[in-house]
Amino acid sequence: MTMEMVVGTILAGILGFLAYIYSFYMWKPRQLRRKLGNQGVKGPLASSNPLLGNIPEINRIRLQTAKSKPTFCLDGTAAGRPEIDHDWPSVLLPHLRQWRKKYGPTFVYSTGTIQLLCTTDVEMVKEISHFTSLSLGRPSYLSRDFGPLFGQGIIASSGPTWSHQRKIIAPQFYTDKVKSMVSLMVESTNLGGVADVNIDKDMRSLSADVISRACFGSNYKEGEHIFSKVRELQIVLAKGHAGIPILR
Repeated sequence: MTMEMVVGTILAGILGFLAYIYSFYMWKPRQLRRKLGNQGVKGPLASSNPLLGNIPEINRIRLQTAKSKPTFCLDGTAAGRPEIDHDWPSVLLPHLRQWRKKYGPTFVYSTGTIQLLCTTDVEMVKEISHFTSLSLGRPSYLSRDFGPLFGQGIIASSGPTWSHQRKIIAPQFYTDKVKSMVSLMVESTNLGGVADVNIDKDMRSLSADVISRACFGSNYKEGEHIFSKVRELQIVLAKGHAGIPILR
């Protein structure tokens, strides 16, 4: 092989790689947004950096919301308000609340190059929940980025694996089953007494305790040990910049 052929092969490889990067990270997301736009689904424009999408705007809205929320006193009251506001969606997901008001109940936004369709239309949600076709697969990034955490669980699996797990899990969420868990929840909430707590850590511990008692029964301490390991894994995966290409 001559030097010219070697150089030509290298250049062809570089051009092919650049074409793939452009297609996957720029052309395909734009095409998807264009198709949704033709169906009347709008959303916030992505940032000038195609690898970040709407992440900068999400961070800005969250920061503004955090600054506008009042500081709570030790007695549980907030300055200027007589009681605690339990409108948690506007605190945890302020960007979704803001975009819903601007673009309607169904809109599209992106985290990195991942395009997300958000809907709060009750009828559409009902229709989706009854859609059992195996063509309704899970996003590939769930199994790719969070495989160590979700494994082949129902959150990340697709096709026959998802269908099999749904059949196993569904009976556990029947109304009678859920009602029977109320006593477990009450028991878990009454164990701690009265104390000042970090609500984020406390809610994780409470959820783990309820699920452990429901799944492991008298051996719920084993469940607590498993959840502690899952939390460690969550922290590690959170540092992987999921959703932002290359940084994974």
